[in-house]
Amino acid sequence: MPIGDSTEDIKDAVRKELEGTEYAVSSLTPLSGGTANFIYLAKLHRPLSGGVSKVVLKHGEAYVALHPDFKLEMVRCNIEEEGLRLLAKFPPVISSPYVVGTPKLYHFNPQTSTQIQEYLPNAINLKDYALKNFQGPTVAATESQCLQLGQSLGRWLREFHIWSDQPDNQSLRNLFVKNTAMRNIKKAINYDQLLGRLGMFPAILQEHEETLQQIVAMATAELGDESKLSVIHGDFWTGNILIPNTALGSSQIVPVRVIDWEMAQVGVRAEDLGQVIAELWQLKLYKNIDATLWIIQGFVSGYGKVDSDFMFRVLIHVGAHLLCIGSTTPGWGTPEEGQEIAKAGRDVLLNAWKKDAGAFQGHDLQQLVG
Repeated sequence: MPIGDSTEDIKDAVRKELEGTEYAVSSLTPLSGGTANFIYLAKLHRPLSGGVSKVVLKHGEAYVALHPDFKLEMVRCNIEEEGLRLLAKFPPVISSPYVVGTPKLYHFNPQTSTQIQEYLPNAINLKDYALKNFQGPTVAATESQCLQLGQSLGRWLREFHIWSDQPDNQSLRNLFVKNTAMRNIKKAINYDQLLGRLGMFPAILQEHEETLQQIVAMATAELGDESKLSVIHGDFWTGNILIPNTALGSSQIVPVRVIDWEMAQVGVRAEDLGQVIAELWQLKLYKNIDATLWIIQGFVSGYGKVDSDFMFRVLIHVGAHLLCIGSTTPGWGTPEEGQEIAKAGRDVLLNAWKKDAGAFQGHDLQQLVG
């Protein structure tokens, strides 16, 4: 299907592709949150069985939608499609009032990499939810609600990790092991860039160059033996967690969806935890949102007991994420604030590398080593 360079060309092409099918659309409204793909809220000409009239339409190209010069392999779209079909066997994790699961996949065209997914009405990603609802003073009830949400997310992630290890689900590993391109991108973004940050933040990093080199070498060596790697989501962060945009605790059942499985891979399991914790902590560091610390506390509790080596590896990823991504996130703060984020990431990274539990006493993330 020939497609031009503009988003209007994309919309016209997918409209024509779906004409005459049960997924023919009457309107396409761009959805925020994604960077790699073209994502729309699609209103269908005729409801599906069950009365579904709105769906998410996701279309992939061989580049990042928001950055066309950044090329991506198309296999990522096929991996997400087959992954969602396999994940349909993984039951939602119910931790009242939250029901955490993955979106239902309705349709996929492998020739065009166009897919139709379940739409969660009035949904918003957790990052935007926190920015809209948790800034400013928070009432006491918010703490318990955030702890519950965090616990539910932690339980879901632990259950997903356990479920994917079961022999009956070996097909999921066999699928995700093919996603080597996205695995390499993840390592490059989160670790190879550490050395590049030396030039950006020389005053706070230059004296630690040797340690940073050791950390990058460690992250590279980890990926060298696939038999020691595990199934992971690969991009588990606040932008890929959808919740209804209503007050917490206002509903008997709160559906939560974990989306965007294009980076699913076999990798280092601690990185699933480290990424979401880093993104939650960023909201505290940049925006002083206390509620995110409660979500982190609940999340760690919900994930459950692990050994200290695992948690220090989680913290290494937290620090690396803040240095490589959080310190330079566009639109989040001033260069001076970015440097403060880099300092916070540096300290977590170096102390976790040394396995210095004492350095985390009284720290925002002390519950990880408590």
